[in-house]
Amino acid sequence: MFKQVLYMTLILMSTGCNAAPPAESRENQRSAGAALKSGRTSQAGVQSGIASWYGIPFHGRRTASGQVYDMNKLTAAHLTLPMSSRLMVRNPQNGKSILITVNDRGPYIKNRVIDLSREAARQLGILTRGIARIQYTVIPREPTPARIASVPPQYRFE
Repeated sequence: MFKQVLYMTLILMSTGCNAAPPAESRENQRSAGAALKSGRTSQAGVQSGIASWYGIPFHGRRTASGQVYDMNKLTAAHLTLPMSSRLMVRNPQNGKSILITVNDRGPYIKNRVIDLSREAARQLGILTRGIARIQYTVIPREPTPARIASVPPQYRFE
């Protein structure tokens, strides 16, 4: 039993300690930076790619945002989007769509763009297959008085 726990701990530690994100995500970050400089955002419009899901081994553990991961909530991990970003995710194979919140970092597997919670994968119809091509759009958050008040005064446009 001790060897199994030690082995699993080493695997989790090694996957979470990558020195640099994959070259593909570094390229995406470069293009996102260029888009921001030119006045465009890389988050506008529909993005697509391969999604996977994660569940039981991470259920109840802390995510990169500090929240406790609940595989039964509509959340996801993304490498570059800000925490608490809301995404409309669509499975083009069956037309199902859901609204999720980014609360973790990942996936760290090449050619994947998002890791969905188990419930998100179930609602999109990709639970049994494990991966699927998806499309997603960032849903902008509306400014609220509380959100505006949280911005330091020197950064407000009033």
